[in-house]
Amino acid sequence: MKLLPLFIFWCLWFLNFSTRTILSPILPLIEDSLSLSHEAAGGLFTSLSIGFSLTLFLTGRFVSNWGYKRTVAIGFICIGLVLFSLQWAESYVAFHLLLFFLGSATGTYIPSILPIITETYDSKHWGKAIGFHDSAASLSIFSIPILVTLGLRYFPWKELLLILGTVPLLVLIPFWRVSIEPKHEKVYQRSQFTNLFGNKTVWIMGLLWIFSAASSLGIYSILPLYLIKERGMDFGFANTLLGISRAAGVIVPLTIGFITDRYGFRIILKWSIFATGLSTIGLALSSTLLLILITLILQALLSLAFFPVAFMAISKLTPVSERSMTIGFIIAIGVIFGTGGSPFVLGIVADHLNFRIGILGLGVLTALSSLMVRFLNDDEKAFS
Repeated sequence: MKLLPLFIFWCLWFLNFSTRTILSPILPLIEDSLSLSHEAAGGLFTSLSIGFSLTLFLTGRFVSNWGYKRTVAIGFICIGLVLFSLQWAESYVAFHLLLFFLGSATGTYIPSILPIITETYDSKHWGKAIGFHDSAASLSIFSIPILVTLGLRYFPWKELLLILGTVPLLVLIPFWRVSIEPKHEKVYQRSQFTNLFGNKTVWIMGLLWIFSAASSLGIYSILPLYLIKERGMDFGFANTLLGISRAAGVIVPLTIGFITDRYGFRIILKWSIFATGLSTIGLALSSTLLLILITLILQALLSLAFFPVAFMAISKLTPVSERSMTIGFIIAIGVIFGTGGSPFVLGIVADHLNFRIGILGLGVLTALSSLMVRFLNDDEKAFS
């Protein structure tokens, strides 16, 4: 396997993903500066996720015409422009608009990079390549809360966003030199697009993505609010605890990639989702600091296992000509209702009851959703 291209892809995914994970540790600061309720603060993730999902879907539909490498580059340039504009945002409406555009810019990456990865590496290495690439998201989830805590000693939180928007532009130059542009494909036929909506496997994968995203990034998004506002922890301690609990999650995509290459994606999908639900239930029921830390670690480890397996499953089940469209559609469903919708719903529950009840309900639903894996088509051409 060629390591340099994969490392550059990894760096880009880390930076892309961090533009979303950084919002969680600074959310208490945003909530206080704008005098928001938990519901309103959680609603910011909805705008981010709607923008992400819409662009994700459009990118999956048209990226073969736009150019895969060109789409990746334009997305990061737009990320830099949005994070630069956030320096002057002072109102709740302005935050909603800019986070919508930030989500739109970040949504161009995954439908563009996965065909590049699968074009670069032989299919027998896809599990390892995609697993290593996805470990960047795990490292972002682990490191960003800690880096934010350290960075706030020297910079205002808005300047941290500006730094994050500038660094990816430097990585685009080596990316352009080492990446391979997949072969140009024909424009999608209307019948192919219509068949996508009628394919039960697509909807099952979308449903699984909703609950997995809600239990991973959805929970992650509200944890600082939960730990600081409801459990009374110090700001710095809560974000450090959040980061430490995610440390072991970095190894999950790497390990899962090897396991999936050996045993197949179906069994890993089922048990990763079921275990994620159980760990989320455990987080809601934890009462002491030690139990909270243990369940946070378990929840982080288990909730991250789904995504590299799902990426591999979609790649295995789709031809290159339909891969971007299918990936974009499934992730769009998961992001709108999982990553974006769950913090908003959990915020509503917290305003009227508390966060623990919302987390408990999410855990139960996630565990039950694992039963849907049995209804996935056995035919590996199910998505075509």
